[in-house]
Amino acid sequence: MNQRNLLILVGALALVALAVLLLDRGGQRQLDEGDLLLPGLSESLNDVSEVVLRRSGNAVMVTLAQTADGWVVSDRGNYPANFSRLRQNLRGLAEARIFESKTSNPEFYERLGVRDINDSLATGTEFTITSPTVSAQVIVGRTDEGGGKLAYVRKTGEEQSYLVKASLDPGQGPNDWLDSALLDIPSTRIRSAQIRHPDGEILAVAKPRSDSVNYTVADIPAGRSLSYEGAANSIGAALAGLTLDDVEPTGDFEPGEVQPVLASFETFDGLRVDVQTWELADGERRVAFAATAQAPAEVAAPAETEAAEAGPVDAAEVARIADEAADITKRLGRWIYTVPSFKSDQFTRRMNDLLAAPE
Repeated sequence: MNQRNLLILVGALALVALAVLLLDRGGQRQLDEGDLLLPGLSESLNDVSEVVLRRSGNAVMVTLAQTADGWVVSDRGNYPANFSRLRQNLRGLAEARIFESKTSNPEFYERLGVRDINDSLATGTEFTITSPTVSAQVIVGRTDEGGGKLAYVRKTGEEQSYLVKASLDPGQGPNDWLDSALLDIPSTRIRSAQIRHPDGEILAVAKPRSDSVNYTVADIPAGRSLSYEGAANSIGAALAGLTLDDVEPTGDFEPGEVQPVLASFETFDGLRVDVQTWELADGERRVAFAATAQAPAEVAAPAETEAAEAGPVDAAEVARIADEAADITKRLGRWIYTVPSFKSDQFTRRMNDLLAAPE
């Protein structure tokens, strides 16, 4: 073999060696600093049809699907999804770039949170992203590096793990992927509220004007008084900033013989929100909502108050309230909710909850 052929052979062997170095054990090119983790995903984000998140033991945490009405959580009867969280994670994965190559030794995966998701001890979350053009499976491990701007990841089926530049947050459970916002009706709009218990007790509170500081309580027993002047104000604020903890379709809810507590909230501008609350044997509560628009003649201050807010009927305002009521019932009427206890407490208040201890 002459010198020229020897040099060609050595060069070819060098290229083969380089190619081997660039391939991981699964036949994938090892990514370099600055490379995109998932090339092509960014251009295909609008075409993504499903995202499945799995946790240890390959258990499905949540399934998200894109429908004609938007993204929904399939595991919760197609309830609207938390689109902000979905967008953050999809965009984060699509734009994730390699910051540093990490271990390819399975013994060290758990330090990064990227152990195989089939393992019952896995602590990461696997994203399976499906679209007609690009699909991907990525295990997202620890996301606490770099003030939440870096995350440890590993492509499913590959041995090489990476630290990537990405802000990712898989959440702690399926409820984190639900659109949690329910109602936000401030107490300045709430004119009165009435709570009816199955045993016949009725608690009624009201205020004469939207800027009144405190709600008055009707029919306080003789010799008793409120624990403090604003004791009923939390009831009037029950629909402000109201969010869910969990949800299920009405058809899946079986309260048995439990009768609901019925609460109604009426606003100064004619909206009425009805709330049913079931207090279950296990101490949990379930809540349902509906809304109606009241006729203008019905929008009057309670008889026991003075200086009622009143004015000429505004047809546009009446139509707006009717639309608002219809929207609330359309959005919330097909579902049974679990809401934070400090809110559901307000839907089930009794007179004695508001009163000072008897002397």
